Amino acid sequence: MPFSPRIGDPTCYFCNENESIDHLFFLCPIAKITWGIIGFCFGANSAPKNMQQYRFWIAKWLPGGNQMYTSGCAAICWAIWKCRNRACFDKKLLKHSCEIITHACSFLTNWAGLYNDVTHERILDGVQKLLACAHGVLATQQGASPALRLLPSPPEDEQDDGGNN
Repeated sequence: MPFSPRIGDPTCYFCNENESIDHLFFLCPIAKITWGIIGFCFGANSAPKNMQQYRFWIAKWLPGGNQMYTSGCAAICWAIWKCRNRACFDKKLLKHSCEIITHACSFLTNWAGLYNDVTHERILDGVQKLLACAHGVLATQQGASPALRLLPSPPEDEQDDGGNN
């Protein structure tokens, strides 16, 4: 019997909006909060809305080390994807966006071994800073509303500058 693929439900498992790549990884409220926490941890006053904006955003707020930041984005997106699939297939709901950050940090810690000693240490240092900040966010949320204040979107000049800054 030949395999007949089913067309999946296009609804986001986190927020019930139409799911797309940009939505899942950047525009969904869960992704916005995740990127907002990451931005807060590194002193950014904005969060990216898509991959192109991520490149400009990371260059502005964490200049240098593009290889590490590509791995960071991959880890965040992979962690969002894994949490989405747990919600979809295992019916396990996400309790807080910091879970995504914790998962991403575990990926980065494992991937750090693929780099030379200097890069390995820089990645682990960044992971420690991110985890400490995420734990701080969680600590301030104890007993408070689960909604975090989201960071604003990048100004228009950051969105479409084509990297010419």
